Amino acid sequence: MTQKETKSALNHNAQEQYLIDSFQKGEDRLYLHRNKDCVAYKILLDQLDVLQPLLKEKNKWLTIGDYLGIEAQYFTEKNQDVTASDISDAYLEAAYKQNFIKKYLKINVEQIDIEENGYDYLFCKEAFHHFPRAYLGLYEMIRVAKKGVIMIEPDDAFLKMPPLLLLKNICDCFNPYLINKFWKNRFSWETVGNYVFKITDREIEKIAMGMGLSCIAFRGINFRVKPIPAKWGDPNKVPFDKGLYKKLKNRMAVWNFICKLRIIPYTTLCAVIFKEKPQKELLDELRKKKYRVIELPANPYLT
Repeated sequence: MTQKETKSALNHNAQEQYLIDSFQKGEDRLYLHRNKDCVAYKILLDQLDVLQPLLKEKNKWLTIGDYLGIEAQYFTEKNQDVTASDISDAYLEAAYKQNFIKKYLKINVEQIDIEENGYDYLFCKEAFHHFPRAYLGLYEMIRVAKKGVIMIEPDDAFLKMPPLLLLKNICDCFNPYLINKFWKNRFSWETVGNYVFKITDREIEKIAMGMGLSCIAFRGINFRVKPIPAKWGDPNKVPFDKGLYKKLKNRMAVWNFICKLRIIPYTTLCAVIFKEKPQKELLDELRKKKYRVIELPANPYLT
C-alpha cells in the first residue's frame, strides 16, 4: 500500500469509527425519520426538491454518504428505486431494521464494488467534501452511474468573486500565504480528519470534457442559516414551528435576492453530470427550475 493509499485508508477508518462511536454512545441521529413534523425536516425537503425534474420517471438510485438513509427515504417517497450507502452502516442498519429504508450498502466510494452502469443515478449530498481523494471518488461514481451523477456540495465561492481574486493576485506578488488573512478557510479540515473539498462549476465542466461527456447542469442554492439563533426557536421542535420556518424562509429570500443580483455567489452548488445525453424534455424541465444547462461540444479529434 502506497503512502497516499495509507493516508486515505486512515481517513476512511477515522470517519467510519466516528459514526460507530456516535451510534454506540446512543446519539439519536435517526430523530428526523421518526419526527417529520418539524422545521429541520422541512428544510431538508426544501433542499432535495431541487431534484424534482429528475424524479418525473422512476429510476434506480444509489445515495452516497447517506449515513442516516434520510435521502434514500426521500427518494422512496418519490416512487424511486433507491439504495442508501455510506462508509459506515451503523445507522443504516438501524434505519433498515426500523423500516425507514428498504435497502442499504456499506461502500468505500474510492472502490465501489458495483458493476459499471449499475445504477441510473448516483446522488451525493454534502459527502464529497469528506472524501480523502475526492476526484477518485467522483470518477468511481461516474463509472457506476448509467445516466448521471448529482452532487449538492459547498461552492468554492471565493473563486467567483473577482475583487477577492484580484486581491489574491496582488498578495501572491509578495507572499503566497498573505491572502490567508482574508481567505480564512483556504486550508480547512474537519475534526474527523478530512480536508474540506469544495466544488466549482468550472472544475466539473473540465472533468466532463475530459471524459467526453455530453451535458452538465448547475444550480446555485442557499438553504441554510447557520447557526440558527437560539431566540428564533428549535428546528427539531415538534409540532412544526411556523414562526421559525417563516423567519428562515425570509432570511433565505434576502440571500437569494442578493445572489440573483450577482453581488455574492450562492453558498452551495447542485451539479448534474450526465453520462448519457438526456432527453430534450428533461433539459427543458431543468431550465424551468433555474438550472444552467451546458451541452458540451464533442472532441473533434475523436469523432
